[in-house]
Amino acid sequence: MTPVWAVPRGTEGVRIMVQGAIAHGMTAAECLAGSGLTEADLDDENAEIWAHQEFDVIRNLIAGLGDSPGVGIEVGVHSTLGRAGLLGFLILASPNLRQGVELILPYLALSPTHLRFSVETDDEYGYLVADDSELPTDVRSFIVERDLAGFVAATQGANLALTPSWAETTLDAERAAKLAELWGLPASDVRSGRRTNRLAVTHEVLEMPSPLADANTARKIEQQCRDLLERRLSRVGVAGQVRSRLLHNPGELPAMPTIADELHIDQRTLRRRLAAEGTSYRALLDEVRRHLAVELLQQDLSVEEISRHLGYAETANFTHAFKRWEGTAPSYFRKPRS
Repeated sequence: MTPVWAVPRGTEGVRIMVQGAIAHGMTAAECLAGSGLTEADLDDENAEIWAHQEFDVIRNLIAGLGDSPGVGIEVGVHSTLGRAGLLGFLILASPNLRQGVELILPYLALSPTHLRFSVETDDEYGYLVADDSELPTDVRSFIVERDLAGFVAATQGANLALTPSWAETTLDAERAAKLAELWGLPASDVRSGRRTNRLAVTHEVLEMPSPLADANTARKIEQQCRDLLERRLSRVGVAGQVRSRLLHNPGELPAMPTIADELHIDQRTLRRRLAAEGTSYRALLDEVRRHLAVELLQQDLSVEEISRHLGYAETANFTHAFKRWEGTAPSYFRKPRS
């Protein structure tokens, strides 16, 4: 399964967030600050963005609106299967919800979600499992709220009646209670502070025939999903995927073996593919560190803190690298120019 961070996505998810933030008094410029996105991008159906750009928008929303429980849910409830693009139509054309979800799993990188979904079953329930372990800590709660609320809202809007019988989530008790309220469940039926997120759905609901099921249409849409994923992966290359992963959670820059494992290839293959594109893991790490260093120097962080944030064992190593990048020491770079 292609990681959700490995492929650029459309701007629909960001557009919905910005519309919601504007309704709460923020401006579009405030929402998009530092993300590299413009208002025109939000209305361009061909525009594509990386996950880390969407995270920047979410951080702006949290800064402007506060990180109070339920803010992510407010965004998620506006989700529809139509806004999910090809994957939404693939669910609609599938025989039932279970098969629809199973069909879209290999193509989740094309969707608005940042969670890694999977399906589990036992004799009583089917479980939609949503792993949030790869998400940056500061945006995790917002995204879990948004994507769990959004998935249920999207299916309900298509008359597929997916409401969990109970759930468990990594969210705290107050946020879990907001989800319970949304789904019409007792607060005790959405269990907080768990290792992962799971929605328990009866087999009857999962096997309920879809009113728009059509096997031929489903096959055609699945092929379109496969082709689109291959085109996007080919266009960004392996270097683009590695760069995206390094920017995905800047506080935890992953080592090359970790990225290779997440891309389901061995280190030698990853090294060879990067070399074929004229780069290397070390060069990409250097590029990302330079980008992040310049950003962090605009904040109220010491040079020592920035050095640790970027994974340097010694501050002197960071200072030396920064001089190589910018021709000056980081302490001088951040001083206001007169």
